[in-house]
Amino acid sequence: MSLAHTLESYLSDRHVPYTIQHHPASTSSLGTAHSAHIDEDSLAKSVLLEDDRGFLLAVLPASRRLELGRLRNELGRSLHLSPEREMGRIFSDCAVGAVPPIGAAYGIPTVLDASLEDSDEVFFEGGDHETLVRVDGGIFLDLLESAEVVEIASESRSLCAALVLRERLYDTLLAVGRAIASPIASGSRWSHRLERSIVRLALALDEHVAETEGPTGLHAEIIDQAPRLWREVDGLRTEHATLSDECGRLLELIESGASGLSLRKHGHDLVRRFEGHRHRGADLVYEAFGVDVGGG
Repeated sequence: MSLAHTLESYLSDRHVPYTIQHHPASTSSLGTAHSAHIDEDSLAKSVLLEDDRGFLLAVLPASRRLELGRLRNELGRSLHLSPEREMGRIFSDCAVGAVPPIGAAYGIPTVLDASLEDSDEVFFEGGDHETLVRVDGGIFLDLLESAEVVEIASESRSLCAALVLRERLYDTLLAVGRAIASPIASGSRWSHRLERSIVRLALALDEHVAETEGPTGLHAEIIDQAPRLWREVDGLRTEHATLSDECGRLLELIESGASGLSLRKHGHDLVRRFEGHRHRGADLVYEAFGVDVGGG
């Protein structure tokens, strides 16, 4: 839990006053804001873009999504999202999805969403998923003084709501993993703990499905933003039904008195299916909005 070396050196060389805030690990910017108990509008996230003219770092609040079409029009460039391998190469001392918004530290030109100009304080990733840097709003603007300031982002209530439920779903999935890993020798207590964790997982899945598949939910917004992704959206909806069925099947096995080893195997299989679904959902959100929510 420390700053990326490049960022730390850049701030130190310029005698920038800042504080560090540690928080429980999170794989999304909204999850980070919630776990750190800070305003989503004050957390600056970064999206790496590129075209034939080179790379560009777009910086915007965690509460908003990048309007790539608007950015292209503003700058007159054919920008698109950079793949993870490029992020890993350029920001080699940072975890994937924890890129600091100080593009100048890495030699990357930066564009800043205008909404961040009015922030009294700004938080941003320090290079991992557990460390935030806090600076005064004016100091943050000084750090990005070479950045072009334009309106490149819009609010996305459906994305915000879906990502909150996504974090809740992930927490319940972790609880299932802990229940599976506990000693089977505890007998009925073990199976009851597993049963409770699966019930909570199924309820969290129901909330997630209701939010993402609703008429104004995340899936509808993805198709509106990027119609080409309808097959991927349809695939996730199919997976929702499958995962719900699998939760029900495991609960039936517990009720029937199946052996602990059999339940553990089925539990591990269920967790793997959920994890695969999370990865595919994260890829889809990134493809549609340029928002890295993490797949793990």
